[in-house]
Amino acid sequence: MTTPTPDVEHWSSFKVWLFSVFARNPKSNITAVDSIAPGPDDHFLDLGCGLGAALERASATGARVAGVDPSPAMVRRAVKRVPHAEVKPGSAEEIPFPDDTFTVVASISSYHHWTDPDAGLKETLRVCAPGGRLYIVERRLKRNSGHGLSDRGATDLSEKLLELGHASSSVDPLAVGQSRYLVVSGAAPQ
Repeated sequence: MTTPTPDVEHWSSFKVWLFSVFARNPKSNITAVDSIAPGPDDHFLDLGCGLGAALERASATGARVAGVDPSPAMVRRAVKRVPHAEVKPGSAEEIPFPDDTFTVVASISSYHHWTDPDAGLKETLRVCAPGGRLYIVERRLKRNSGHGLSDRGATDLSEKLLELGHASSSVDPLAVGQSRYLVVSGAAPQ
């Protein structure tokens, strides 16, 4: 089993419990999974799966689901919530799954926590099956810093996916209630 990257914040059990009281079912996770639309033929990976809300939603579509989170306490919560999911401690920079495993890889509101985005993007491409899809969903920022992506940052990320070998990439808006998100997607080569 891969050891999580030391630079990644590891949440204590108490902090995870407190987070679960206020954010058990983030609307962004539900809306993002609905937008991604995984189905019964998909093997779905949630990077930074947290409490497992996206895993639960993707599982309801019939997709096989797996998750990765740097916090062992989050992993335990996600496993408890979605017992049939394969959830492991890890990070985007060191995804503890074999090459070509997933048809869908999603990072919902967690990309801004990655310590080494280039390494994480290379890892997502490694675990994507041929033709697999990557979705990075982040809150739309008006400035170039904060927890999310600015328009410029999303465009740069889309271009980076092409540089790293994705066959295609795009940036699309996503509304979650009054909040605005950006979805940067890529497709692995066939």
